[in-house]
Amino acid sequence: MNILSKNILSKIAFGSHIFGIIFVNSAWIWNYKILFLHLIVALSWYLNNNKCIISQIEYKLFNKTFIGDGEKYMFQEYIAICYILLEVFIFI
Repeated sequence: MNILSKNILSKIAFGSHIFGIIFVNSAWIWNYKILFLHLIVALSWYLNNNKCIISQIEYKLFNKTFIGDGEKYMFQEYIAICYILLEVFIFI
């Protein structure tokens, strides 16, 4: 794969990842049923040592993640927020 197409593909992947994060963290305001996505995300982090599977795939493909160059994963604060929203989902 040439440099230009890899760069374009990485921008699409990173943009999609950022959109997914925003969607998962805000769509539940309009429809609480979206919180099941938090269950999926929290379960994947729990089973994967608090590392985002999508970020790991990005690193394997592009040698960087949407957070920056190198092997960088989600912030611990974001993981905590996701677990809190998961608890909200359980009690609704």
